[in-house]
Order: sequence, then structure tokens, then C-alpha cells
Amino acid sequence: MSCSACFSGTRVTLRQCSPESESIYDLIIGLHNHCGGDWQSAQREAGLSAAEIRHFLNYAAQFLGNAGNYKSFGDVKFVPRLPEAKFHALASISAGTLKRYQETGGAIYAQDAGRMHFGYPDAGHVSNYYPDSPSITKDEITQVSEFLDNKGLLPENTRLRKDESGDFEVLLASGQRAPGRESRDVSQVEFGLDGALSGHKVYLTYGDHATEMAKAAAACRRAQEYAANETQKCMMAEYAKSFDTGSYEAMKQSQRHWIKDKGPTVETNIGFVETYRDPHGVRGKYPLTLHNRRMLRPY
Repeated sequence: MSCSACFSGTRVTLRQCSPESESIYDLIIGLHNHCGGDWQSAQREAGLSAAEIRHFLNYAAQFLGNAGNYKSFGDVKFVPRLPEAKFHALASISAGTLKRYQETGGAIYAQDAGRMHFGYPDAGHVSNYYPDSPSITKDEITQVSEFLDNKGLLPENTRLRKDESGDFEVLLASGQRAPGRESRDVSQVEFGLDGALSGHKVYLTYGDHATEMAKAAAACRRAQEYAANETQKCMMAEYAKSFDTGSYEAMKQSQRHWIKDKGPTVETNIGFVETYRDPHGVRGKYPLTLHNRRMLRPY
């Protein structure tokens, strides 16, 4: 069940990677469904050579393995060896897959210097931790983060958007779109900023990745039935609370239980923990799986 919670977040990881990743994922899955896994028939339908369909499958395998079109380690974009016109021909074998291809807006092959690496949007780089915010600056991210930290809100399970007026929206990952005040880490949902950002506001919006977070929370609750001990039950309960309500304090509590679960046969740890893909180094990636057998830990 904990694996179900991990894989429920596939689309979360895709959305955190790049704006086009979710559409590429749907394109790959759509092509597979269209040909029923018979890639030779897709090759014939699209008029591709054996080498060309192999180039596509190599790209698809790398994409699925990295959960996006950037390497999981190194954050460098990869592009298909398949020529763009041939990729378009393959995508055109059904209306649904062509639509997904068009949704990428040419981003699959875009290789300008800025888009080849993750980084701050105002420097021309890619980061979907700051969606639809091409003008957001490193200083603004720092100031908003420090302001919210002083209010008691941690950033790991958030994304940050800047609107045209210069106000900011913090998107919190949660199954609930309006969790009760008693479940939230901070009671307010609107703040007036100070300092250099005085005159602007920051809003908290719950329900980012709501469908996926609700599924992950439900899977964690079911996993409690199969826990080996009380510590694992408590850990899963805190995961569920965090994914359901957006509380990162609950996530921190899950980690306190996790570290006490010494020597498990199968160890699990999931959630918005690893922050290395965020150029600012504070927002966490939701891993598809961090599920290891007999991890070596210094007990």
C-alpha cells in the first residue's frame, strides 16, 4: 500500500519537472494504448524505420525512468534522437496522441541554453516549482520564503506563483482544498508582505495535486493495516495526515517515527523531502518510490 502511495504521485513528480512533462507522459501512454504494446504496428502506421521506432522507445524509456524529460540526477534535459518530423508522424497516428503532442508546444525538442537546465525563471531557465511565473526573481523567492518561515509555514510541499500584479500564491499539496483551521500549520490564508515587497500580498491555496494527494493519503491509511509494529502505524498515519491536509508539521512527525523504526525488513519513506531539483533548494520533490529492502543505516 505504501508503494501505491508513491506511485499515486507520478503526475505530481511530472508537474514538478517541467511544464511539458505531463503531456509527454500522456502521449507515451496514449501511443502504447493505441497500438496495444505492438510497437511494430505503430512503426508501420507512422511510416518509421526500425531504427526510428527504436529511437522513440529509447526516449520513452528514459522519460519514464526519470519521470520527466530532465535527468533525475544532474537536472539536464534530454531530447529524442528521433527526428522531430518523425516524432510528429508517430504522434499523429491517433487524434488523442496528436493533441498531447501539440500540448507540448515544441518543448520536447527545444534546446536553447536556458531550457536545457533547471534554474530560476527570470534567468530564462526551467523550474515548475514556480509555475507561470517567468518574472519571479531569486530575491522575491527568498523574501517570500523567509516571511512565511517566520509565520510557521515550511516550503517543502509547496510551489510558488507570482501573478501579474506582483502578488504571490503559495500552492500547497493537499487532498483537501479547504482543510479546517485545526489541520493547517498556519491559521491564516492571506498575508500582507513587508520589507521590499510591502504593498503586495501572499495567498495560501490548498489542493495543489489534490487528486493525487487524496489517493496517496488513502493508500497510507490502508497501509496501517499491514504495518509490522506500532511505530510504522503512526508513521503511516502522519503521512496520510500530511498528504490530506497539506500539513508539513505532520510530515516532520512522520520522520520522527521513521527514524525510530530500526531494522525493518522493508523500509519506506515518501513525501516532499528531497529539495535538490528546486533551484532555491527549499521545495521538495515527491518521489515515485523510495522503498528499499534492508537499507544500511547507522544504528
